[in-house]
Parts: sequence; C-alpha cells; structure tokens
Amino acid sequence: MEVVKEILQAYRIYPTEIEKVTEHLFHIKDGRRDYALKKSSLKQDDIAAWEHVYYIANEKNLSEIVPVYVTKDGKLYENTSDSIYYLSPWLLFAPRSSSENSIERTMGILAHIHEKTQQSQRISKSTLNKNFHTYQTFCEQLPNELYSYVLRFEQQAYMSPFELQVCTHYRDIEIALNRINSEISEFLDQSEEELTWNLSLCHGNLELDHILNKHVINWEQARYDHVAVDLVNYFHQLTGEYDQPNELLMEGFNVYKRKYDLDMFDMKLLSIYLLNPASYMTIIRDYVRSPKEKTLTYQVSELQKQYRKLIFALKWTDFIKDEYETLSFDDPSI
Repeated sequence: MEVVKEILQAYRIYPTEIEKVTEHLFHIKDGRRDYALKKSSLKQDDIAAWEHVYYIANEKNLSEIVPVYVTKDGKLYENTSDSIYYLSPWLLFAPRSSSENSIERTMGILAHIHEKTQQSQRISKSTLNKNFHTYQTFCEQLPNELYSYVLRFEQQAYMSPFELQVCTHYRDIEIALNRINSEISEFLDQSEEELTWNLSLCHGNLELDHILNKHVINWEQARYDHVAVDLVNYFHQLTGEYDQPNELLMEGFNVYKRKYDLDMFDMKLLSIYLLNPASYMTIIRDYVRSPKEKTLTYQVSELQKQYRKLIFALKWTDFIKDEYETLSFDDPSI
C-alpha cells in the first residue's frame, strides 16, 4: 500500500481508506470523495493515444467517457519505475436494469460517441480490394478445410466429444462460411471508384465490465477505427457465453442506427466482422495439431462459444437483409 500512498500524493490526496479490489484496481476514500486508482497496462508508447481520448472527450463534451484527475504537475497519470497509474471518480453501480434497457442504453452510448468523433476519408476501390484480397482468399479456402476435418473425425471408430461437436456444428458452420464469402463479394462489388471510409473513436476492448450505467471506463486500448470494432466486441460479449434473445440485440442496433445512421457499406462491413470464422477454425486446428495440449472440457467450451457467435452472425445478416437491404450502395441519398 505504500506505493499507492506515494501515487496519491501526486494528486494531493491523503487517503483514510484503501481497498484493494483487484490486482490492478484500488478503491480510495479520503473522507470527502471516493476514487478509483487504476494500475494500467499502458506502456510509454501508448500514452499519447490514451491521453488523446480525454482531450477529445473534453472537446466534444462526451460525458459517457469517465474523466481522469490531473496530478499536481498537470499530468493525466503518474508513473512508478514499472507501472503507470491513473485516477478517476469511483462509480457506484445502479440497480441492475432489464436486459432490454441495458442493451438499448449501451447502444445509445456507443452511437453518441461514434457520431460525435466521426472522421471521414476517401479510399479508392482498388485500395479496398487490395486490402481485402488476402482475407477473401483465406475465407474461400475454409469450406474445404472444414469438410476435411469432418471427414477425418467421422473415420474415427469413437469420436471424442470435441470431434462429435465439430460434426454436429458442420451444417451451420458451412452455411456461415458460404455466407461470409457472399458478403465479402457483395462488399467488394462496388460501382463507385472512390468510397467514404468513416472512422470514429473506438474503445477497442469493450467488455461488459467496462460499461457502468451511463459511462464507459478503461480506454487504454482506444483508437480511431471503424465502428464495427466496438459493435462486434459488444455483440460477442453478449452472444458468446449464452444464448442472448436476438430481438433485444436487433432492437438495440435500431436504437444505435437512429442516433448514428450507418449506411449499407458500413453494415456490410459489420456483417463480415461478425461472420469472421478465424477463431472457430483456429480451435479446430489446435486440437488436430495437439489434442491433449488443453483439457477437453476447455476445448469443447471454447468451440461452443465461437459457434454461438457465428449462429448470431447468421441471424444478424438475415436481420440486415430484411430490415435494411432495400438500401442500395448506389443510392445517392445514403
């Protein structure tokens, strides 16, 4: 605790109580206010990008981004010989709301941040095709690779639970692989020679624990990127561990789109991100290469998580087609 007390002196805070919540989080009380002291994972090279988040939050009046306190030397952080710390207000948890309210509120928060920080740039069709060519080639090869694994497993006299799981999933995953190849082809089949590529401030590591009521914390991996980065992270958090009611997620996206109106180009890219089969296929490859490197229970669990995400992605693309695909890439009104 002596290190923590030394860090707090940089903020002219003299604690009456220090509670170690986790290895990287301390709840600080000084008799007047409650603070959260975070031992960050930031490296010196990350500082400028991290500080930029708070400059942008101040400039754009983004109250959803929890502020950090300034030290007596005017810095947003304090460092020791091996770690970087920063101090922010301690947020109290509100009573847990319904899943519907929670999802819609979070989607509204993200939409506001993304809309307020949007930056646009023009890219050529040739550049887009070049950047996606390797990924497109990778995805085109996956149906045959998956089929080869299924044939291999079915030749076993007794399949392991993992092998049985892969074979059981096969039909759905084959549909997902065909779907992503179709989505990529449509995405790259643009008639315009120049396209608008929108970037926004993205959290970059949007876990459910980073969303507290009306605020988002832990911006250590923030960067300017396509909004699909945050949306995919959030959807994966909700769909990987258990079966989330799809209508809540779809309605949440409708809330997002009313506040930040993504066009068809952006929604196609989001669909491609959601349909990304790399994690699912990597788990199978690792099993084939070294089936006993990890416990069977762990491998089965991880494969099931990725399966849930891809099943949601299939339902998502159906939703986009039904709700929004009357929009055309070539429609000048979008």
